[in-house]
Amino acid sequence: MPLDQLIRTLVAEHRTIKSGLSTVGNAVEAGDFELAKRTLSEVDSLFRQHIADEEGQILRLLLDSQGREASEDAIRVFRQHRPIYELMRSVSFLASLQPDDLSRNQDDLRQLLETHTLAEEGWIFPRASKSAPKH
Repeated sequence: MPLDQLIRTLVAEHRTIKSGLSTVGNAVEAGDFELAKRTLSEVDSLFRQHIADEEGQILRLLLDSQGREASEDAIRVFRQHRPIYELMRSVSFLASLQPDDLSRNQDDLRQLLETHTLAEEGWIFPRASKSAPKH
């Protein structure tokens, strides 16, 4: 997939993941834990592929074109994938238990995801686009 199309897809996936987490919050507030679990499962599947695409293509491009030292800031942002995923797992587990704990963890997840996507969309993706070989 061409880089510009990949970046558009990744940005759209950010919106889908955020929307899914919003759906989870609304479902939990309504007591619909089955919808919360189902939505988290869908978000989980998308997030796994999303991480693979970002790290396998965007980060690799930056490393190849700019080197490790110049890409260290991007590497730090991509390292956030692990805590985001761990929080998603916690939220999924809590969806079947305590609504108060779910809400607290979901807020943490939402904030981490917001910071993370702002970094990717604000400067990592544009930097990757500038680093891509021109055909």
